[in-house]
Amino acid sequence: MHSHLPAATPQSPSTTPPLAEVRLSLPWPPSGNRYWRSDRGTTPHVSDEGKEYKEEVADSHVGQRALKGPVVLSATLYPPTLQKCDLGNRLKVLEDALELVAYLNDNQVRRYRDVAFADGAHGKAARVELVLEGQEWATPAEVEAERARRAEQARKRRATLARNRAAKVLGRLRVTPAVRRGGVE
Repeated sequence: MHSHLPAATPQSPSTTPPLAEVRLSLPWPPSGNRYWRSDRGTTPHVSDEGKEYKEEVADSHVGQRALKGPVVLSATLYPPTLQKCDLGNRLKVLEDALELVAYLNDNQVRRYRDVAFADGAHGKAARVELVLEGQEWATPAEVEAERARRAEQARKRRATLARNRAAKVLGRLRVTPAVRRGGVE
């Protein structure tokens, strides 16, 4: 009698035990509505309040090693009041604030596990307790390379916006063929 057992398959990343784990206690995040701003039709950007929150997270975790590769996120949120708030809205703010602190990019978060508001917890101890699990640590050089890539991306975005604004202003002016050729009419 022959036994037809399935061939052994390697464990998927979600079932392999984490080789790297980050445990953080973070201050209560601002809502997504206050974190992001879009002034007069501009591209959405992080508000001043959002920048302050990101700095607070980074400053409170100086020296924290960042994960690379897929990340599993677990979180318990302790809100400051009984007022209802959107869990997904707060998670997005947290994920964004943790970039270059706990991981390189928030697109590394591939799975949520045990994400919830703490029952009956509100008041002075408002905070978020996070556990991030991954398979490997990023080197300081990889973190710096990601930081440089983002700075270059932001520089290009600003240059494109400036070029588009200039083109829009020029579109309002009457440009004759002679002016386009460099002559004066």
